[in-house]
Amino acid sequence: MNGVITVIAFILIGLAAVPSLLVWLGALASHFDLTITDRILTIAARSVQLQWIGGSALNIMAGLALVALGIWAVPHVDPLLYRILGASLVPFGLWRICMAAALLRHRPQSFLDAGQGDWRPPRT
Repeated sequence: MNGVITVIAFILIGLAAVPSLLVWLGALASHFDLTITDRILTIAARSVQLQWIGGSALNIMAGLALVALGIWAVPHVDPLLYRILGASLVPFGLWRICMAAALLRHRPQSFLDAGQGDWRPPRT
């Protein structure tokens, strides 16, 4: 089980770190006027889309976990205040699920749309 958690952690870290590293690499390649700059930034745009999808999926799972924890807490904890606090997790989890679903709906529809066009200013 620890191996699965480690793999998931590395995937999430990669989804978070790779797009910014690729943008930095693209800026460095642009500074030196390399021909590979366009390809690097196209890959960076696609990795940002993967980050968008991965983050939204993670938020949906976290929202479901909050809803489940809130539903579980109502009949299983003793003081009334703790039951109320547990029940307050349910709307927050539902809100998180709705926000993540909205982000997934408004993402670019295809990876082919990412990174198209000339992004550099004209040379003088």
